[in-house]
Amino acid sequence: MTRPVNIAIAIITLAVGYCLLNVFPDFSLILQALGFAFAIGFANIQNDILDLESDKMNRPERPLVTGKVSVKTARRTWIIMFILMLFCGLGDTILQNSRTFEILSITRDQGYFYPFEWLDYIKFTFPLWFFVLLGALLIAYNKWLKHIPLLKNMTVAFLCTTPLIFALQYFYNFLSIFPQEHLWAIIPAIPFAFLLTTAREIYKDLEDETGDLKAGIMTFPLIAGSKTARHLAGAIIIFTWISLPIPVFYLDRIFEYNYPQLFLIITGTTLTPIFAATLYFAHKKSYRQAQKLVKVAMFIGLIALIVSSL
Repeated sequence: MTRPVNIAIAIITLAVGYCLLNVFPDFSLILQALGFAFAIGFANIQNDILDLESDKMNRPERPLVTGKVSVKTARRTWIIMFILMLFCGLGDTILQNSRTFEILSITRDQGYFYPFEWLDYIKFTFPLWFFVLLGALLIAYNKWLKHIPLLKNMTVAFLCTTPLIFALQYFYNFLSIFPQEHLWAIIPAIPFAFLLTTAREIYKDLEDETGDLKAGIMTFPLIAGSKTARHLAGAIIIFTWISLPIPVFYLDRIFEYNYPQLFLIITGTTLTPIFAATLYFAHKKSYRQAQKLVKVAMFIGLIALIVSSL
């Protein structure tokens, strides 16, 4: 029910973000990884509770539908995981602030006084506030946002980029006073993850179309038609593919660096056949296969980003 594969992907994405920034937050990474694991776990359990009726048609193998887990037990579990998520954020905040104030005390002894402003208090409690807002967004998605066609897909896509966003903001707040040269490496990863996740979520809605219709859940394919939804997902895949050269040839217009041509070689040779197969399976209405291929494409893309940044 916690979707362990999704948890693994989120933790890997978080680690990739730090790898791209060339920083490693040691013990904090464990707390952050656990925070994301609890967040994904509680959100999916709560989602299964709310989607119980539609899952009877779309996902009959799920534990709540089969009766392996009771709704009462599931509800208690997601609440516990929500609290544990907040504790991870609080623990990371305390850990990092102890180091931050130690550094500030050293610089003060050297004659430099850091002027605190009200934004600094938000910055220094960033991990806690991040998980508070992430939890609120996940609950809002489960209860309201997932019933708004297309916005639900984009919300999930944004949620999948949050490990990268967390690493980027954490880098600014705690790991460096001034941005380092590795900052450019993480920028392409965020839209890359957003676009592919949006396409994957549309394919997921296409797969669940029959059950969603019977359960009264209006998704983008049901509103716009399955053909239009399939074409939109395909257009996103194609747009992602033709955007692969941008980090190699045009990133220096914003930053001082470009990705090496190795990035384009890796992604061009691996993602081109995967994207082609995705479009083929989607055309054949094998949406589950299309979803799996998009996940593989995201994983390969992250590997390409790491290799290229190294």
